[in-house]
Formats: sequence, structure tokens, C-alpha cells
Amino acid sequence: MTPELQTGIALGLVVAAVAFFVTRWFRVRKKPGCGGGCGCASKKI
Repeated sequence: MTPELQTGIALGLVVAAVAFFVTRWFRVRKKPGCGGGCGCASKKI
């Protein structure tokens, strides 16, 4: 393997890992509360 190929593969793996973690972070991040459809008390009083 040439050094250029190894560098390209390593950079590709890093980009894939960063994309995975960023998309997972966006999916996990939710607004607090249930959205008001469950009958719970609203924080706006």
C-alpha cells in the first residue's frame, strides 16, 4: 500500500466516524417534555 492510499483510507474512516457520532447526537437530542399530548402539566403557566 502506498502512503497516499493509507492516508486516504484513514481520513475516510475518520470522516465516517464523525458523521456517525454527529447524526447519533442529533437523534438523541430531543426537546424536554412530552409535547403536551399526554395530559401532563405544562411548564407555561
